[in-house]
Amino acid sequence: MNTKLIDSLVQIINSLTTEERINLEHKLHVQNLSTEIDQSNLQEEPFVGMWKEREDMEDSSQWVRQVRQ
Repeated sequence: MNTKLIDSLVQIINSLTTEERINLEHKLHVQNLSTEIDQSNLQEEPFVGMWKEREDMEDSSQWVRQVRQ
């Protein structure tokens, strides 16, 4: 953990005005929401599970090893 960086960030955040803190919190909240949305929609993508019925892909690690040879 980079404690110097964290301490520096704490100092910067403590020096922000109320308006700047609200703006920062809003941006962090929006960023977190977009990350959650991206992750939840991944299961609905058409490529998820597209090879599930392929017998040669049952052991994907073995398949990759064979392809690399």
